[in-house]
Amino acid sequence: MELFELQKKVFTPIYEKYEDHKTSPVLQTFERFKDRLETGDFYKIHMDDLLVGSVHVYKKSPQVMRLHMINILEDCQGKGIAQQVMDRLETMYPEADSWELDTILEDERNCYLYEKMGYAQTVDRWKVNDKMTLVHYVKTSNIKRMKAL
Repeated sequence: MELFELQKKVFTPIYEKYEDHKTSPVLQTFERFKDRLETGDFYKIHMDDLLVGSVHVYKKSPQVMRLHMINILEDCQGKGIAQQVMDRLETMYPEADSWELDTILEDERNCYLYEKMGYAQTVDRWKVNDKMTLVHYVKTSNIKRMKAL
């Protein structure tokens, strides 16, 4: 329940800004949230012993990992947490030759972060409403690998 409430808290400002009544995690039922926990891996993100976010990833195919959702509380954004989490995830799934995700095209901050992390926009886009378009990103090079000891 804690992660479900965290997700709603993180995505409420986004929901209000883009008025996304179709895909917003804010509208997700607890039953759907629980079902998602059964698919892939869900991790808590802590900073100074406080829960500040979560991330959900799953294997789309044997060599393709999907970063489905990353949630960072607003007060903790801009501190490099998402970058650290994304780097760590790449080392945790060494079988992945590529990573992919979708984000809001109009959210320049997120697009900047993903591009900084090596993701490239594809031509795949889905217009959700007049305020919001989802865009697909893929990362196929410079994937972090754990160094051998």
